Amino acid sequence: MFVIIQFFSDTWLLWILLSIGGLLWWRGRDNQYFHYVFNRYWLALATLLLVSGIVFSLMEVLPGDCAEKYIAYKNTQGETITQADIQAERVRMGLDKSLPERWGRWVTNLTLRGDLGFSCAKRQSVNLALGDRFWMSFMFCMAGLLFAYLIAVPFGIFSAFTINKPWKDKNPQHSQVEQWIGTVMLSGQKVLDLLLRVISYLGLALPNFLLALTIILLYVFAGEPMPTGLFSDQWASVPWFGPNGFEMEKLYDFLGHIWLPIFVIGWSATALQLQTVRALVVDESSKLYVDAARARGVDGVALWAGYPVRHSISPLFNSIGFDFQRVFNDLPIVAVVIGLTDSAALLIEALSMTNDQELAAGILFLVALVVISMNFITDVVLAAIDPRVRKSVLGS
Repeated sequence: MFVIIQFFSDTWLLWILLSIGGLLWWRGRDNQYFHYVFNRYWLALATLLLVSGIVFSLMEVLPGDCAEKYIAYKNTQGETITQADIQAERVRMGLDKSLPERWGRWVTNLTLRGDLGFSCAKRQSVNLALGDRFWMSFMFCMAGLLFAYLIAVPFGIFSAFTINKPWKDKNPQHSQVEQWIGTVMLSGQKVLDLLLRVISYLGLALPNFLLALTIILLYVFAGEPMPTGLFSDQWASVPWFGPNGFEMEKLYDFLGHIWLPIFVIGWSATALQLQTVRALVVDESSKLYVDAARARGVDGVALWAGYPVRHSISPLFNSIGFDFQRVFNDLPIVAVVIGLTDSAALLIEALSMTNDQELAAGILFLVALVVISMNFITDVVLAAIDPRVRKSVLGS
């Protein structure tokens, strides 16, 4: 009995994956939608397998290996190191094996029990080395995307609504006062639209790390403490709950620091989504079904919300996974500038300082896992709720 329990504890992830696949196959035998979900599920798993091989192979391209880095560190401590010592360290770390053999062992442990490997630099498993750091990076990226969408979606719709409007009210049915008021309102909308365009161009042209440095320098010139890291030195080691209960001052200190990484990594995403939303809504508003609705007497907010805006949300929702990847790509250098200790900063350390291949591969694989999972979820949801997508993928 103990052997059976041990076997299932060592292969728990594989059984979960197989159970989900089996359940989807069972439901998909007589249901076209679940058959589509089943196919997308195994396609996602196959993509993850391919990504794991690519990531692991790219880590092999890096010059040197973790054994050389570790031996070089011991050499700086005054120890005499020989080539035999380096080779013995490679054997101990398993680096003497071929690339396919090491990848096969890594992906097998990952598939069976979610083991991301062993970090030779940290001298512990990658799972322990990451700890909560990847979740910290995940929350940074999701908060940055939420910040981007909350700004880009309404202002992108506003920009699309304003793009073809004139600067001056020339409606002959309006009185002179009404025309003057209308001109002021139209001019204000056009000025705000131009301002939004300038901000979006700046967001695309200005690197995120330069924006972070600029904000930090502004704090320095103003003589204020820099909002780097997650806490100031005063509150970094203070527990959240003290003798008098929850420490509200630590929460205020945290909020005074957390806004900077969210704002910086959401900056370029906001600029890109602002232009994307505007382009999508403008494209939908020029289609015949909108003209048909306008001919039936639908106008104003009802027209825009019910037709071009509603039909523009699906492509935006479907791009969440790619947006996450784009935001995470900006996070490592931003983390170094701001002084964060999340997985993005750990990735920079693993690639540039320690050559910790399995740690870097584990982080990159987790990013790919999040992106592929988000794409899978959005595909499944859109196929369920959007008639256009359902007809294209299900044929009914």
